[in-house]
Amino acid sequence: MALQHSPGSDSDEANHRVHNQSIVVPANLISIADSFEKKEHSWFVTSEIPTDIAIQVQEITFHVHKYPLVSRCGYLAQVELWPLNSNLGYDLKLENFPGGSETFEIILKFCYGLPIGLNPSNVAALRCASEFLEMTEALEDGNLISKTEAFLTFVVLSSWRDSVTVLKSCETLFPWAENLQIVRRCCDSIAWKASRENPTIGEMINEESWWFEDMATLRIDHFMRIITALRAKGMKPEIIGSCIMYYAGIWLPGMEVEWEGLRRYSYSKNELQLKILSGRRQEGNVGHNKEQRMIVESLVSILPPQKEAVSCKFLLRMLKMALVYSASPALISELEKRVGMVLENANVNELLIPSCTIGDQGKPLK
Repeated sequence: MALQHSPGSDSDEANHRVHNQSIVVPANLISIADSFEKKEHSWFVTSEIPTDIAIQVQEITFHVHKYPLVSRCGYLAQVELWPLNSNLGYDLKLENFPGGSETFEIILKFCYGLPIGLNPSNVAALRCASEFLEMTEALEDGNLISKTEAFLTFVVLSSWRDSVTVLKSCETLFPWAENLQIVRRCCDSIAWKASRENPTIGEMINEESWWFEDMATLRIDHFMRIITALRAKGMKPEIIGSCIMYYAGIWLPGMEVEWEGLRRYSYSKNELQLKILSGRRQEGNVGHNKEQRMIVESLVSILPPQKEAVSCKFLLRMLKMALVYSASPALISELEKRVGMVLENANVNELLIPSCTIGDQGKPLK
């Protein structure tokens, strides 16, 4: 991948190295820093030139030089600083900084002319943070906005796995990732790649569809956007329905969905459910019930209308979940109508639905 770099710099092309889905981006600025040092909640630049600004991000105070920052960050060049005799311990506090102190540390190294590694795990946060700090080409050729955009466009969006990784990292970057269209671009990329895999149910019985597991790791709103895009692209309703049933089996403990005979890897479900349930033990039943109701309502809202999309057993279990978690009357009515449409095709086993009770401390429904 070739990145844009400063005119007249013959060594830039050689200095850009791509390996293991990450890219090392060196800067041309001669660093005035000898080294960096961390002490508890402080981050220091050691240099012959004394630092002249302290910036707090979350719980970390960064003692740095003003010039390397304002030369690349339009926001810091315009912001009003606290008086030098302030008793606050910092000259500037960046509230709600995208990516937090870890991302700001990477940006500082970039501003000081040190190489930084862009990868799918940090590029969304760096893209949002560089927008926050207004790191545009007007200040410096090859500034961080352009570098992160190039990485997103030419590396991330060309890869299924990287697109999923970046999309998951966007969960903590609202509203920046939405406003910068990172979420939309990742969802579109994932949907396009998944739409190329449009097997029949018979083919899927023999070999599980590879993208279901990754889809099941996504937050419900991102999952809904991708499913909506897949429906718009004409994916078979039974494939979409199978993906929704798989997702429900992961995120709705107690569903135990048998999704059209398709195989699932039990270790993935167990690991995900263990993580979900262990987190909920500390949240309390109120937040847990609200989340479960939202997932149930969301999944029902994106079900394809075709009868063959999902099994009668799945609809019955979803109806039970909707009643347990007090879903909206309109949604319950919709589920009852859908069950009635396919009830004649149900067998005895599908009608034997275990009773659902909400267990203590986040235990699965039984």
